[in-house]
Amino acid sequence: MSVLAALLLAAAQPPVIDLPRVAVPQGDRPRAQYQDPQTRLDSRLERLAAADDAQSAQELAGEVRSLWRQQAGPAADLLLQRAETALEAGDDATAERAYYHLRLLEPGYSEAWVASAELAARRSEWDFALEALNTAVSLDADRFDAWALLGRALETADAREAALEAYEEALARHPFHPTARSAAARLQRELAGRAL
Repeated sequence: MSVLAALLLAAAQPPVIDLPRVAVPQGDRPRAQYQDPQTRLDSRLERLAAADDAQSAQELAGEVRSLWRQQAGPAADLLLQRAETALEAGDDATAERAYYHLRLLEPGYSEAWVASAELAARRSEWDFALEALNTAVSLDADRFDAWALLGRALETADAREAALEAYEEALARHPFHPTARSAAARLQRELAGRAL
């Protein structure tokens, strides 16, 4: 009986519901178009470089960071998550291993190099931080976060002119980068005072 009931239900036509027609204006609102991630990233970077205020710049910078992170595959994302979890737990050694494996897996992924450099800087391992940051900016010259950290690393190495150039590179891409902005202003004053 249940097989017969199933066949009858399957053969039954669904009821037709007559819904009122609603006119949709065609020209009022542009339709959103799909953008591939690289096009979206390029668009956000252009808007960030031309940002007029700090709030919109920070919002755009957050979108850019998110898009950067998505540039590698799921294995890379898993390694990044493991490293972040380890850092939150205070386990720098596990984070370092995860970043090492991430660099091996995706050597052209600038996020791996920037994250590795951030950990190295946190541990005052400036030689490796400089190497990783140079790799990161050679892979992706738009990495304002790498330029800003490179400026800090160069300041630590007492290369003030080079540090100022790195901060200026960061500001060319993110004009409201808080670290780069204040450090560049400070270095400009120091270098101007030393020139007198």
